[in-house]
Amino acid sequence: MRRLSWLLPLLLAAAVCGQQDQELLAAFDRLAARLDGAAPAQVAELAAEASNAFLRLPEGAARDERLPAGATATLMAGRTEHALRLSTPEQGATFRPRLHTVRLRALAQLGRLVEFARLLRMPGQAPRDAAAVALAREEGRLLPLAAAALRGPDRPAGRLVFERLYELAPFASYRASNLGLCLRQIGDLDAARRVYASGLERAPGDLELWNDYGLFLRAAGQREQALAAFRRGVELDLARGAALRATGPAITNLLHLEALWPGSQGQDPVPVAEQALAQRDQATMLRRLMLDVQLDRLTR
Repeated sequence: MRRLSWLLPLLLAAAVCGQQDQELLAAFDRLAARLDGAAPAQVAELAAEASNAFLRLPEGAARDERLPAGATATLMAGRTEHALRLSTPEQGATFRPRLHTVRLRALAQLGRLVEFARLLRMPGQAPRDAAAVALAREEGRLLPLAAAALRGPDRPAGRLVFERLYELAPFASYRASNLGLCLRQIGDLDAARRVYASGLERAPGDLELWNDYGLFLRAAGQREQALAAFRRGVELDLARGAALRATGPAITNLLHLEALWPGSQGQDPVPVAEQALAQRDQATMLRRLMLDVQLDRLTR
């Protein structure tokens, strides 16, 4: 027995260490659970606590099991670079959707659009679904990055981001307008036309989309088709309730065409413009166009 006495301190130390590890794991689990259901005002503080708790976890399988939750907390705490390191998988590692989402979100927050787009091209439904979560969460950051990319060598990355945003469910007509404008800017007019047509098929009552389609047609030199699109936008606008009626953008574009080609529309847009001005005191462009049209009519 004397020969084994030296094992006792080691066994006691291992037991204490094991107990401490379990307490650290339990503490992180509690914080991660609270963070999942936290009110917005509590998120920053709880995320920082959960991130700190994760960083204290001992290396091993238990920590690795909690890596997606730890990376998420670290991202939510604003530690974006560290969240990116945590979510970047080692060579040959099993794909984990939540980590992939964190990695994409971190790249978006850091403005690294080309790397973001490269990950969007990963094949398979699981990467696509994980990317959809990141696209939806970071849309506000991605839009200006993608728009800027269209003006330089990173144009394919910018286009891909606009395309993937357009594909998100549920359908949102403003994403059709964004993609249509993107394609128009890079000169792919046929693709832009298809996007507007698809968007209007899915949202035929969206007056903003009709207006944007009219702008596209006008830029393409198709004046009659543009007039028809603007008129449809105005019809939808006037069919709305009193609080919103005549506040849409299409009437401004109809009046602009009237100022450019007086009397060419057949249907006078001025009465609708007067309704719009009664609703919109700050409609500077509409008021200016109305003045141009009225002065032109007085001097004919």
